[in-house]
Amino acid sequence: MKTKPIRSLLATAALGVLASLAYAGPGPQYWQTLRKPEEFKQLKAGDKIAYVCNQCQTVSEVTVDSPAHAMEHCKEGAEVTCPQCKKKVKVVTKGPPKNPSIERQISYVNEKGEPCLFVAKVPEKK
Repeated sequence: MKTKPIRSLLATAALGVLASLAYAGPGPQYWQTLRKPEEFKQLKAGDKIAYVCNQCQTVSEVTVDSPAHAMEHCKEGAEVTCPQCKKKVKVVTKGPPKNPSIERQISYVNEKGEPCLFVAKVPEKK
């Protein structure tokens, strides 16, 4: 039984790592997904947020008008409309309501109760 030389195994592993880095894109640090009311409170007028809609497979950039406009995105029962497909989604909070040590997270669901959209803060351009 022949064994492959270690050199060819290392070369294959290095090629795999380089290929995955080239395909990965900007990475998770590019957008900050907004899931907690505290994160929406930090938004200021002029900040940009992105609606990432799973229903129409689009990303829409929206400018925050005011802190009150930002807080509308995290009120339980409020509706958010996708700028592209015009579908309305409902804001719900998920998590254990009786355990105050675990924070509840904001989710956007369709009429079937399925998560279908998320909101992220767009980083400022340098």
